[in-house]
This record gives sequence, C-alpha cells and structure tokens, in this order.
Amino acid sequence: MQKYFVSDDEFLNNVITSDDVFHIKNVMRGKIGDLIVVSNEHEEYLCKLVEIAKDYVKYEKIEKLINNNELPVYVSLYQGLPKGDKLDDIIKMSTQFGINSVIPTIMKRSIVKVDPSKIKNKTIRLNKIAKEAAEQSNRLRVPKVMEALKLDKIDFSEYDYKIVCYEESAKDGEISLFKNVVKSLNRDSKICVVVGPEGGIDESEIEYLKHLGFIMVGLGPRILRTEMAILYVLGAISYEMELK
Repeated sequence: MQKYFVSDDEFLNNVITSDDVFHIKNVMRGKIGDLIVVSNEHEEYLCKLVEIAKDYVKYEKIEKLINNNELPVYVSLYQGLPKGDKLDDIIKMSTQFGINSVIPTIMKRSIVKVDPSKIKNKTIRLNKIAKEAAEQSNRLRVPKVMEALKLDKIDFSEYDYKIVCYEESAKDGEISLFKNVVKSLNRDSKICVVVGPEGGIDESEIEYLKHLGFIMVGLGPRILRTEMAILYVLGAISYEMELK
C-alpha cells in the first residue's frame, strides 16, 4: 500500500497538495475509495481517497496505525562528497537501513567541486530522494539531508559516540573497536559516522577528528567502497539492537 508523508497542515485538513498529487493521479492511477497510508512523521493513518482534483487530493482517516520501524538509536552520516550519482544511492539505501540525517561533507580528497549557486536546489532534490525511500521502506520519519559543509565547520558536540570508518584501520587488522561501540549503544544514543570520499580521508583530517574524540574503526578485513560503508554500519546496529 502506497504511503505519503504530508505536512502538519495537510495532515490536519485531510488533504494532499504537494507533488504527490501527480503521483497519486498519474503514477498510481488513484481512484475514489482507494486506500493509502498518510503520515506527518509523528502519527500515521490508513486513509481512503474521497476526492481527486487537479491540484489536490482529499482523504478520510480510517484507522490509526502503529509504526515502530525506526532504529532505536539516532545515526547521522557525514559523507565525504563522492563522484557522480553515488550520493543519491547512499541516501536512498541508508534511508532504508534507518539513517536519521545525512550531511554531505567537503573533504580534502573530495573530487566533486561544490557550486554554491546549486547547493539549495540539490539539497531539495536529495531530500526528495530520502522522502521517497522512507515511503518505500515504511519509515515513520524522513531522514534530513543537510546542505554540504566543510569538515572543519561542523559541530560534533551533540553525539554520544563518534566513529570514522577508516580503511587504514582495516588494513592494519583492527577488528574490535566498531563492535565495542555497537555493543555499548543504548536506546536513544546518538552516534555520528564519518565516511571519506573515494580517495579516502587525508591524514590531517584524521588527526583533526582524533582531537575531537573520534574513534577510528575498521569494518572487517575487506576494504569497502565509500557507498557501502554506512550500510555495513547500519546493518550491524540493526542486527545488534533489533534482532532477537
């Protein structure tokens, strides 16, 4: 059943006025009486379509639903800017795994050059990708994708745990630190994960992050591509905290 995230006003007034109107009408071929799920990221309901107009869709709330699909911890990804469309895939896949926020991070070995005039529109598009992935995976909340920031302009003080996925640690055979962090997590812990771009993280950035209290962790004996690291992290957290 198709799910749609709506604003608080749309939720209160039982109406959809966003781009989802096009999706309901032209992609899903919605008809009066069809059932959908509507969420404002706090509550969600099974709903029935009651009116489909040119610029809006009205629905009737039928039954409140219980959604416990969020990770029990808050995870933020600080992703070194990768090439091409990799960031799209990272957001799409990490949303399905339960990420809470993604901050594209400008690092010394990032090949991509950020155009300040395009940052706002790109961030809007990336948030739309996160929204669609959250709907597909039946999340209660949509992860927030922030505007790209330089590494040394980020405040990491709010987190309980801070890790860097560091390929040199994997090469050196480090195999316990990440496992120790995961086993130490409590419900509602906040953890930030730094992942470098394709070229890795510069040594000066590693020293800077160590100074801020980050732990350099290996993710097993194999070297992962930049787009795979956060999936490994989220999968391990889910395994440890959600599977009995």
